[in-house]
Amino acid sequence: MPESGLTPPQPREACLDALARVLASQTFAKSARLSSFLRHVCTFTVEGQAAALCEQHIGVAVFGRPEHFNPADDTIVRTTARLLRQRLAQYYEEEGATDALRIVIPRGAYVPVFVPAPAGEPSPQPLPDPAASPAPAPAATSAASAAPAARGAWRWLGAAALLAGAALLWLGQRGPSAVDTFWRTLLPADRDALLVVPDVGLVLYQLETRSQVSLEAYAAKRVGEPLAPPDQGHAEHFRARRHTGMASVQLAAELGKRASAAPQRLHLRFARDLQLDDLKRANVVLVGVAQANPWWELYRGQLDFHIDWDPRQPDRFAILNDHPHAGEAAAYDFQIDDLRRRGYAVIAYTPGLGGDGRAVLIGGTTSAGTEAAIEFLVDPVRLGPLLKQATRADGSIGSFEILLQCVLQTNGSTDARLLGFHLHPG
Repeated sequence: MPESGLTPPQPREACLDALARVLASQTFAKSARLSSFLRHVCTFTVEGQAAALCEQHIGVAVFGRPEHFNPADDTIVRTTARLLRQRLAQYYEEEGATDALRIVIPRGAYVPVFVPAPAGEPSPQPLPDPAASPAPAPAATSAASAAPAARGAWRWLGAAALLAGAALLWLGQRGPSAVDTFWRTLLPADRDALLVVPDVGLVLYQLETRSQVSLEAYAAKRVGEPLAPPDQGHAEHFRARRHTGMASVQLAAELGKRASAAPQRLHLRFARDLQLDDLKRANVVLVGVAQANPWWELYRGQLDFHIDWDPRQPDRFAILNDHPHAGEAAAYDFQIDDLRRRGYAVIAYTPGLGGDGRAVLIGGTTSAGTEAAIEFLVDPVRLGPLLKQATRADGSIGSFEILLQCVLQTNGSTDARLLGFHLHPG
């Protein structure tokens, strides 16, 4: 059995489907911590980043520990990994007994192995955990009586290795997944792509002046011109600020990994420097709702989900749903000081303004909401099933919108819960 799991250069649907089955099961439904751990290590492995999966990395990325945390003093990763192995064994003994592809976390490691279950044979028993106390062997047990079991285990491992090789060959012959198609369309080799990051200075200016800057004034560089002194001082202070959020840095790094076809065609633009023609000639990833990135308003007519801010109530956002589906509300309200919810976020994939390109809009009511939406966007496990639904008959990805609610978990992470998913003909 390989120790490093599948580490292909691109996401593999079979492995992601196996992970999605586990995460959707009742066995894992009530364990956000185990689900987060499993999702992270499997996603990193499938995306070819298994080498990063050490105890230090997982502690920081999954459990929110500081960069300098000492795994020798804080054993949360090892403890959770032991529980995860036990929970996976339980799942494959019960709900997942018929799963064709299984996930194994080898003891002493954190890189998952994707193993096809041999047809007609029972599922393998989980390997003993080193932290568990060994059970005393019965006196009647001898090397001779243990030999058949050992031979059976080796036969299973041999069959698993053959099936794993066949699975790799089969996966390699398949066409691109919906996730692959999505990123190749957004970041192609023959077209520029712009990452437009939000203007935090604009947000601060609007909060200070209790006013909302229109797209017309923002695009024409006329912010603050209708105002009389002393508010003109606020405008000058705003013009001197060129700040954006850390979420944009995170997204830039993620897009850089996916722009492998032509990395030189991915460009970064500050919202204040953008021109309308830029949005017409290139594919666009627009970060930040209208409060931080007024260019969002150009796409409003194509969208059902909107995050609106009213300067008369600066601590509140209205999340509107123009065409509610079954189980969805027409509006949601959010207050900045809500300690239980971290906010709402929208992801939209829509035609570009030039008629021949694509645009992704991503933004939230708070920075935590935007960060959670970015994590959702770059996570093939969560995004993949929705992209499958949006796949047209010709294999291309149709337009869609996602509405997320971001909830703070007890372990300090932010869980993005799907509230709405709308498909559009464009």
